[in-house]
Amino acid sequence: MKINAISQGYLGIGLFLVFTTVAMIMYPGGTIHDSSTEGYQFFYNFFSNLGEWTARNGESNKISAYLFNSALMLLALSYFIFYYQFLKILSKALNNSFLRILLISTIIVSMVSFVLVAVFSGETETRDLHVLFVKIAFRVLLLHGVLQVISMFKIRNINSSVKWVTLFFTLILVGFILVMDFGPDAWDGNQALFIQVTAQKVIVYSILTYFFFQLNAAKSLSTSQLD
Repeated sequence: MKINAISQGYLGIGLFLVFTTVAMIMYPGGTIHDSSTEGYQFFYNFFSNLGEWTARNGESNKISAYLFNSALMLLALSYFIFYYQFLKILSKALNNSFLRILLISTIIVSMVSFVLVAVFSGETETRDLHVLFVKIAFRVLLLHGVLQVISMFKIRNINSSVKWVTLFFTLILVGFILVMDFGPDAWDGNQALFIQVTAQKVIVYSILTYFFFQLNAAKSLSTSQLD
């Protein structure tokens, strides 16, 4: 497969999955409520636990931290490279300069915020900044998702399944933000932690799935414009 601005997105998704999976395997253990757990508890450890330099059991977590932070930065960079090219393709079909500006502005803010999520880990010293950029990243991504829905439904020659996936993804984002803001506080106990961690896992893998569908849509739209 020829690697270009669009197809490199598949590599970005693959590297994120590989890096985070290895980071989970290498994570020493501990959750925010129980420092005695061994290894990474998929439904009780946040992704951000992987990016902390000291695991919740007090052991060094450098390998997982390097892997997770690299994975997040690479995915953000990969998505931005893809989306810059995708927007040029969309522009020919949209013919709406204001919408194009909003689309690129929102994705820049969201991707930069995700990078800053990696820069400022969830550890005590930087936790407030970490949470702040998490909230900014997902809220702006939601705005971007709404703009994507408008864009997709304006373009006739995009597969209808991609349009509905875009809408579904945006609704998942709404659900995640509601859980994050109004759901139980993860610090209140293991049940609350389970709910928040599960919601985070759902949204992260939904982002990857949506990115995959966008890659396919970009390839399809690019081909149709050449016909």
